[in-house]
Amino acid sequence: MSDNDRRKLADAFDREIDPLEEYQDTFEDIDVDPFELFIDERVVDRGLADATVGLYDRSFRNWKAFAEEVGRHPACPNKPLMKQFIHHLRDRGTGDDTIKNRINCLNQAYEYWQAAQEFPHPTDYNPIKQAKADIEFESGSVKPPHPLSITDVREKVEEITHIRDRALVLIQLKLGLRATEVCNIKLSEIHIANDDLQAHYDTLGTAADLQGQSNALLIPDDRAGNKSKRPRLLPVDDELRAMLVRYLLIRPDNGEPWLFLSKNRHMQCQQDYINAIWKDTFHPTYEETEQYRSLTSHFGRHFFTTYWRVKQDLNRELIKYMRGDTPGARSLQERGAIDDYIHTYYGDIEEIYREQIYKIGF
Repeated sequence: MSDNDRRKLADAFDREIDPLEEYQDTFEDIDVDPFELFIDERVVDRGLADATVGLYDRSFRNWKAFAEEVGRHPACPNKPLMKQFIHHLRDRGTGDDTIKNRINCLNQAYEYWQAAQEFPHPTDYNPIKQAKADIEFESGSVKPPHPLSITDVREKVEEITHIRDRALVLIQLKLGLRATEVCNIKLSEIHIANDDLQAHYDTLGTAADLQGQSNALLIPDDRAGNKSKRPRLLPVDDELRAMLVRYLLIRPDNGEPWLFLSKNRHMQCQQDYINAIWKDTFHPTYEETEQYRSLTSHFGRHFFTTYWRVKQDLNRELIKYMRGDTPGARSLQERGAIDDYIHTYYGDIEEIYREQIYKIGF
């Protein structure tokens, strides 16, 4: 149905085609965040797990950023805008399962507003459900990533001329990190054995969990976007160390605690920027095809995992430690009692990692 036909129907039955548009200015004027109200009453008060709270938080932040970019108050969605948001997430490389989870989080907030007397959201209008119903989501088998070799990866990474951008891609390839985890790294959470850096950055490698460790990285578990339920230490090999030294020697010195800073404002680097680097580097060669999914920043995690499990036949528990997989993610039916007694530590993987991690070759 065309927009013109929709307008004709709305006019004929005296209906608003975009009933929330008129409330945008009011939401802008009041000092109340509708999403925070939902989280306080329906998430925090129910004592949901931190990982679940993080899912809502990420979903709302993604939507708010998109809505702000297109000039719409996030509490006033309409169907076309929600469909644009879904396609926006896909363009960033977000998988359909993750998109559905984020849309479901938004829908729960919207239904909360519909049920609350103080909100203007009509009970017979839900643009989030309408948009989701109009879009076909993948189900069943998911396309595998492109099967790149070390040589293929090296050729592409060598095309990245900006030192900070190359370091961002390399750290994901070397450690299998999520883009959000990379954005969340603080200077205090990485130790690099280099006298010049240690003299210049007072906080470098000062996190308590790093004490006694050399050339190592801490990924904490208490930061939004870090999905692990426990902190983990990871080794920094010679190649990654050399690249980080190059980057840190030219990193803007503005007092920000984050390891990676954005290109223009020199603030904390964001996930969208990392995804853009991967796309600029690997597309159009490795865009989506009938056989393979589009190569995004999540590829580093696939490449890392495949190497250790398929090429090196490393024990699954050691791989899960390095990946930061959530313990107990499997169903109770699949999980045996022994799983609760298996514990993996940094000392179990450090020597293996340093001896066997692949070399990109530059």
